[in-house]
Amino acid sequence: MKWHMKIVALFILAISFSLGGCVDDKSVAGGNGSKGKSDLQTVTLALSPFQDVYSIHVGIEKGFFAEEGIELKIQETDWAGGNDLLVGGKVDLATAGDSDIVLQNSNGVDTTLAFPIFYFAGAALMFDNDKYDWKTYDEFLAETNDDKEAMRLTLEQAKGKKVGLNTSVSEYTSFISMLNHAGLDSKDYEVVDMSQEDLPPALLSGSIDIMISGIPQRLAVQKEGYETLIDQTTLPHTISHNGFAAKREWLEKNPELRQKLLKSFFKTLSYIEENADESFPIIVKHMKKVGTEISDEQLKNVWNKMEFFPSGVEFYENEVLNPEGNFYWEDRFKAVIDIMETEGKIGKGSVTDLPSLHYTVKLVDEIK
Repeated sequence: MKWHMKIVALFILAISFSLGGCVDDKSVAGGNGSKGKSDLQTVTLALSPFQDVYSIHVGIEKGFFAEEGIELKIQETDWAGGNDLLVGGKVDLATAGDSDIVLQNSNGVDTTLAFPIFYFAGAALMFDNDKYDWKTYDEFLAETNDDKEAMRLTLEQAKGKKVGLNTSVSEYTSFISMLNHAGLDSKDYEVVDMSQEDLPPALLSGSIDIMISGIPQRLAVQKEGYETLIDQTTLPHTISHNGFAAKREWLEKNPELRQKLLKSFFKTLSYIEENADESFPIIVKHMKKVGTEISDEQLKNVWNKMEFFPSGVEFYENEVLNPEGNFYWEDRFKAVIDIMETEGKIGKGSVTDLPSLHYTVKLVDEIK
């Protein structure tokens, strides 16, 4: 791509992602619910502009939350802002991931991953293949037929380069997991801490060499011709657990409501899995309202390919609670804690009670 075209793309992306961070309050019950609005129990929710958590709008429009007697009062914000609102007691639920929960608990905040939405395998090291003549992981794997050696050779190429990512979210721990697995040292890479929205403009302008981000940002730079060096599907325990967090105290005070919420989330994700052609346009429509462009076709290439969605209790028991499952929760949380301790993000031994971090383990048993 020529330089002036990159500048134009940079300008457009900067506008797009800045719009994605706007804040807006709105109450939504869902159009097909059988209960009147006055009969609904209000739950406040901080929602960040990503296609996976925006799946909640499908459940709202199809009336799954209203059927359970729930009205959601949504506050649009970015990912970090949502966590701040939850920690500050301004909302009941907020979009969060395993790294957020570990970090907050290490500082004495009683948050927990309460309602699972997605298992994120979409983090990738994106780079300008016109600037760097690097081989990708897939190319090295074809040569060596050894996944660990292929990972080492792939990541070794980028030593000394600037890697842009948000160190507060799961992409950071996933990157460190890859380096550890390959026997490489994180000190050999210059990690640049940036917000998700700022990553694509930084990569396009050349102020960073590699970007590791959420899927909307990854899709945006792919569209501009940037290539994937390696992604986290190569190492299953790097797949992060994400959804809606709550404070444990709030969950304990609302036993019936927490069960109804989990049922609503499962209904929503099951419906999307079975009715993708009807569901994806709803997500696309709401993403566009907050300034993020994504197409139905892009969602088809993401859904249960770059990120995976729990469609019910059976999925959760087989894949998340089962030690042999693809998304075994305990392995992931242990890995996050180990990395954050080693990297000095949390104090050693500051987080030890794993079940308290992932409340869904308890909730699934309640609704069976």
